[in-house]
Amino acid sequence: MNPSPSDSPRRLLTLGLVLLLAAGCGSSGAPVDPDVGKKRLEVYAHRGARSYAPENAIPGYDAGLAIGTHWVDMDVVMTRDGEVLVSHDIRLNPDIVRDASGAFITERKVVKDLTLAQMQTYDVGRMNLASSYSKFFPDQLGMDGVRMPTLREVIRHVKARTGGKVGYQIEFKTDPEHTAWTYTPAEFAAALYKIMAEEGIVETSEIQSFDWRCLYELQKLDRRVKTAYLTEWDNEPGTPYSFFDPNPAIAGLWTGGVLVKDHGNSIPQMVKDMGGTCWEPEDVELTKATLDEAHRLGLKVVVWTWPEHIGTAFDAALVSKLIDWGVDGIITDDPGRLISMLAARGYELPATYR
Repeated sequence: MNPSPSDSPRRLLTLGLVLLLAAGCGSSGAPVDPDVGKKRLEVYAHRGARSYAPENAIPGYDAGLAIGTHWVDMDVVMTRDGEVLVSHDIRLNPDIVRDASGAFITERKVVKDLTLAQMQTYDVGRMNLASSYSKFFPDQLGMDGVRMPTLREVIRHVKARTGGKVGYQIEFKTDPEHTAWTYTPAEFAAALYKIMAEEGIVETSEIQSFDWRCLYELQKLDRRVKTAYLTEWDNEPGTPYSFFDPNPAIAGLWTGGVLVKDHGNSIPQMVKDMGGTCWEPEDVELTKATLDEAHRLGLKVVVWTWPEHIGTAFDAALVSKLIDWGVDGIITDDPGRLISMLAARGYELPATYR
């Protein structure tokens, strides 16, 4: 439209402001959220965002928040002096742990045998490039002087950066096959819950575990806690996480003796019956039928990837299928690629924080 001679600069400015306000407001005059009405799939930045920065460490969480995520994901262990520490491994991992001299460790000490002070003498800012682990994350930025943070440190750091607008996904790390390596499920659950309550994140967290005993103990402490039951694929047809093994000692090892055969041979039904909010199967384990069953039961379904199983940290074809099926969330080492795929499909995107 060309202005007529009567269109004064002031009138044009006023018209422009009216059009601008109309574009940003609904009929009520309230600002319009550009994501209203869009489909939503929740992004979980796995171990921070380990495709780009050191895992389970402050730089990794900063990377994940800058890229965008609905949830920060972390694993926790407990030290000899009872501190809840953010780390994936109950024994020190030579693929990512260097000693005070800068050399990658060779002895896999048990975290429970070490104090917090001892744990923080190690550096986890670089991958051992000779390890098979490193091949999955060629773009990870290595750095020096990166320590394993406490859970409280991560919570406070993320809360300060996001204003409490990002959720926390926290995974118990235990091993029922090596009970001496970790605290008991009851002890671990009590220590974690104390921090959650004191830091005010009970209602903004999802707590996950392969060792379902930890989730049972946590649910006893507070029914408000959202528990996420993890399962994995055993690479044998029809055998997710050995739940269907004919030997009950094997089938019930990670479930505290609970057997899938007593729950209609259905893992989603078992999760529901045990009080879970969410089922978190490995991505290659999920079928459209089990996804639909879980949704009928009212469960949230969030999938995760094991790079060693599928040969890559991000399988775009698999992710595309899972999006089309309608999973509720994806735990990913590469939130950047996932967000790009969601953007192309018109999904709501997570906020970014720098």
